[in-house]
Amino acid sequence: MLVLSRREMDLVRFPDLGITIEILKIKGNTVRVGVDAPIEIKVLRGELESAESQQLTKKILITGEQEHTVRNKLNSLSIAVAMAEKHLARDRTEQAANVLARVISQLEQAEGIPMASRPADESADEGIVTDLNGNSVRALLVEDVENERTMLTGFLRLHGFEVDAVDDGVKALEYLESNEKPNFILMDMGLPQLDGASTIRSIRQSPAFDPVEIFAISGETAQSVGIDPGKNRIAHWFQKPLEPKKLVDKIRVFSGIDSVNAS
Repeated sequence: MLVLSRREMDLVRFPDLGITIEILKIKGNTVRVGVDAPIEIKVLRGELESAESQQLTKKILITGEQEHTVRNKLNSLSIAVAMAEKHLARDRTEQAANVLARVISQLEQAEGIPMASRPADESADEGIVTDLNGNSVRALLVEDVENERTMLTGFLRLHGFEVDAVDDGVKALEYLESNEKPNFILMDMGLPQLDGASTIRSIRQSPAFDPVEIFAISGETAQSVGIDPGKNRIAHWFQKPLEPKKLVDKIRVFSGIDSVNAS
């Protein structure tokens, strides 16, 4: 730090910056200072700078809180577009328009959309996907956002999967106890009662579910939610917003479905 002693009307210049500081008046413990600086350089009193920094921090925190919501909305839109493209490829213009209209309407709505235990059905577009025994390949989707759950369920059904969906980790464990084991589970991480990471750990504690492939879906990383994908045998970590076609392709490969259904 450069320390200077100045009298009234003395100047301090910063020629490289185009800044001049002038000591206008000294009275008691108060010094009146004039600052001449280019218009693009912001000059603030110390207390204002502190207040501005706090306000900026607040804005950053708000942005961080909203990031999860933004990712979810982008994820819903991405899945809807993929569904619409699939309908259009089969000359089903009306179905494509309905899918897009539905997701746009839901994205515009305020909070409070009711949770659906099982989304509206979509007929398989490419035939039923089967396992080694000729049984349909079953999936459990665990996602708390109703719009995402509906869209992703419909998209998977269009690709020939049989899908059930729940909105929390507690319900996922209850489902697994009382229903036939699914071939794979798609697990969101940010769930309301029992989060995705804890749900996966609980599932992996039971040898009965060893054959079940688990795929994570999240806007977070595995490290940030505190889970080791290798130790908990997570087949793949899908980052939101999803690329729906890539998701289906990877599920088919990791689950060995492609080799079973190859013609």
